[in-house]
Amino acid sequence: MKNNQEFKGHWQRFIIFSLSIGLIVGFFSVISDYIPSIGEKIMILEIAISYLAVMINSLPVWFILAMIIGYKFGRNIKEALLFGALYTIIAITFYFLFGYIYESFIYEGVIPVSTSFKDQLKVYAEWYGASTVGGLVGGTLGYLFKKNRFVLLFLVLGIILQLFVNGARSWDNPVGFAQNMSFCLMIISIFIYLVIVMKKNSNKEQSPA
Repeated sequence: MKNNQEFKGHWQRFIIFSLSIGLIVGFFSVISDYIPSIGEKIMILEIAISYLAVMINSLPVWFILAMIIGYKFGRNIKEALLFGALYTIIAITFYFLFGYIYESFIYEGVIPVSTSFKDQLKVYAEWYGASTVGGLVGGTLGYLFKKNRFVLLFLVLGIILQLFVNGARSWDNPVGFAQNMSFCLMIISIFIYLVIVMKKNSNKEQSPA
């Protein structure tokens, strides 16, 4: 009875957490897609919102959140895989939902291009497939982080890749500059953290039993 209650409570906490974070991620990711519609005269508040949106909509942050899910809720590798994938599916569903609402009722700047049902299914399959794979990998690394902190090096590679994808032109605007600087600070912070971990491990090995 106790085990059943713990299992049920564990799933409830995961669902509440995933729905809450997924809703936020989906909402700001849609905002990020429509930042160009803000215009040239952008206010400080709009810059802050735009920065928050593009950060949340970046692949590193999506990956980090899947890692957090795997770390927080994965009691074993199978749960980490499952929860990481489920979370990303929830987040991408909110993204599509908010995107549909925005295009249908709010955004009037562009006439939507009609696509066939087959093409729409293909797009959804690609997005859900890529998101699921990312969730599986992120959830797994989040769980493995409990055992080995150096899995963060995979995250560093992902952040570096994102910087290359952003390109040199992304440094020319305040939002892109802020995002790239945030990624650089994240890389530096990870390396500092890993150096501290190495020193602690070295001290433990040198200390007498």
